[in-house]
Amino acid sequence: MSAAGTAPGWWRRNRWALVALPAALVLALAASGDRVRTMWWQQDLRRPATAEGGESIQFRQRVLDGVGGTMPVDVQVRLDGVDDAPVLPDDMTLPAGTRAVQVDLTLSADPDVVLTGCSLAVRDATGTRYVYEWNSGGALQAVVPCVPEDTPGPRPSLGDLDDVLSEQSTPPRPETWSVSPVVVVPDDVEIADVVLWWQMPQYVLLEVPGRQG
Repeated sequence: MSAAGTAPGWWRRNRWALVALPAALVLALAASGDRVRTMWWQQDLRRPATAEGGESIQFRQRVLDGVGGTMPVDVQVRLDGVDDAPVLPDDMTLPAGTRAVQVDLTLSADPDVVLTGCSLAVRDATGTRYVYEWNSGGALQAVVPCVPEDTPGPRPSLGDLDDVLSEQSTPPRPETWSVSPVVVVPDDVEIADVVLWWQMPQYVLLEVPGRQG
């Protein structure tokens, strides 16, 4: 743990993301529209942008911004590898019959692009998703798996909540960075690909490097 007076604690670094989680859920539901058909289509991963193992892909999408408009997602993503986590996150305890896999990603984007609304999952050959959870196994990982925890970059406006969540400025997000979120999966699962998304139905599909289909 950080000593008093050094780096800000986990709760402070991630407080905006924690408060934004309910709003993000509302936005995802609102995006589905009023019709059942539209809701069914937009509440799953149906429009992939696919990168073969180890290749980079440029992903672009417009997503709801929380105040009645939209904002762009524009990011380059590369999956560097997926393997058993060499070291467990602090305080993580694995349930019996599970293991922890580490997803190594390299991303690039303009520092002014908002990227804090992403979700991540690993999938097996049947398409079963195992979603990243920041508090899985008792650990406190970064709430947002696709940006640096200490320099996440700009956040979308939440209207009146902006003043409540105001804080001292942080350094800008680098133009290129790496993250290594850890996902808990059953022991016998073989990871086929990684999926990353901001607002369904569009998503990034990253095939595992070196995997034979």
